[in-house]
Amino acid sequence: MQLIKFLERETTEPYTPVILIAIISGMANSLLIGLINHAAEAVAKQEDLTQYFLMYMIAFALFLYGQWYAFERAILLIEEAIFQVRTRLTGKVQQVELAFMENMGANTLYGRLTQNDTLISQSVPMIVGTLQMFSLMVFSLIYLGYISPISFIMTLVAMSLAVIYFLAQSDFIKTALQEVHEKEKIYFKSISHLVNGFKEIKINHQKGQDLLQRIATVSKSAQDIKAGFRKRESRLWSFGRLFIYILLPIVVFIIPNFSHEHTGNLFKIAATLIFLIGPTNMLANMIPMMSRVNVAIDDLFALEQEMDAAIVNYNTHIDGRDHDNQKNFKCITINQISFTYPDSTGVAFAAGPFNETVKKDELLFIIGGNGSGKSTFLKLLTGLYYPNEGGLYLDNTLIDNTNYPHYRNLFSIVFTDFHLFNKFYGVADVDVEKVDYWLEKMWMQDKVKYQDGGFTSTDLSTGQRKRLAFIAAMLEDKPILVIDEFAADQDPQFRQYFYEKLLGEVRDMGKTIIAVTHDDHYFHVADRVWKMDEGRIELH
Repeated sequence: MQLIKFLERETTEPYTPVILIAIISGMANSLLIGLINHAAEAVAKQEDLTQYFLMYMIAFALFLYGQWYAFERAILLIEEAIFQVRTRLTGKVQQVELAFMENMGANTLYGRLTQNDTLISQSVPMIVGTLQMFSLMVFSLIYLGYISPISFIMTLVAMSLAVIYFLAQSDFIKTALQEVHEKEKIYFKSISHLVNGFKEIKINHQKGQDLLQRIATVSKSAQDIKAGFRKRESRLWSFGRLFIYILLPIVVFIIPNFSHEHTGNLFKIAATLIFLIGPTNMLANMIPMMSRVNVAIDDLFALEQEMDAAIVNYNTHIDGRDHDNQKNFKCITINQISFTYPDSTGVAFAAGPFNETVKKDELLFIIGGNGSGKSTFLKLLTGLYYPNEGGLYLDNTLIDNTNYPHYRNLFSIVFTDFHLFNKFYGVADVDVEKVDYWLEKMWMQDKVKYQDGGFTSTDLSTGQRKRLAFIAAMLEDKPILVIDEFAADQDPQFRQYFYEKLLGEVRDMGKTIIAVTHDDHYFHVADRVWKMDEGRIELH
């Protein structure tokens, strides 16, 4: 069972006490059946019921306490295991390379990180309840064997056949669930296109129709598979009740004709079998649930393996503020670096080879049309992509696995697909005066204030959010600032101020600025301008 493997791997606390207590609780529950039967017999004989009542209360207290303890401990164990997995996987998200994130997609990764552990967590009550019900069935069978050996044998045979049937169905259900899981990954990815590409499909009706057709096809395929295993689930549930209701008439109407000893205990036998209906149904329902849990755990383990394969092992310790030791660099040399990767159609896109030098404290503009390789070059320059050939040099030091993280720490970035965090993460001891200074410099002092480690609001226009991202980048106080099409969403007045005044002031603070831009009216403010065309750099 994958759940046992999951607990053994992710928790330090033993899970056997939970199983033992659940079994004891089930035993106490089965004892209640016997006590009720014998108490009913005592009533018929007009005997004293005091001892039965006391024994019943003790068994009931044991059952209640065992159920409470098993549920509580199981919840703590599962939640601890989920916490360990979440902490480890979210830590590995930071360690994987950008190419992995781009290939998987944010929505897919988010879904796999959250949906699986939610399902595992929600399964706890049913799993513990099933352990109790299994124990109840075992001890009820022992009791049945005590009062009627022939009924015990027949029930055991029937239950054995039921177990064989249940196990055969569970293999089909698990396979179907795995197929549904894969279909839903495609479905969620298609939904992300529907949401993120809303403007495009609103403009292009046919594009929207094609996407909806794709979503409908995937959804229908998942529906057909789900319908198949839902039918199997309903059969399991029906069969769980069926075998008891088949046993009952045999026990009540047929066996008494052959066994007089059986007749005397007929009421007890029938009551015990009826009592087993609930546990049998719960066990039948548990098989699909455990199949879902197994698929969820398998997917979490598979995700971790995929992430491990995408992590580069660095032989270095990373200090978030070690860029202070590198502020006095003289230049970054780009020596014959090139990068190749397939685009969404499978056609390889090549960028490079690049042979250039970025000088300290310069204002460098990069221009070029869409698809010219500007974004790819920025990712190579900042260390987010590894070059297939060539190398980067910080002064005379080659950037490799021993120092790539330190090299990345030189940069603050505001890309076109920037993310604005709700707090100034990575900035120790935020200087409120500096925040206010930059809010004023970015013309945002009347819209946003600093509060509790972040901005009071980020519910702003794209251009205003970009300004806040720029402020956050400046608060990081890194030696190199990289911005991609920053002014594209700004009003003309701020754009002019940004190019003709602000960038020069930032450069004079000792910052190296690398800016991708299309604003040819302001090329004159740059120290140098590089033009990119089909993955090559030309001096402009």
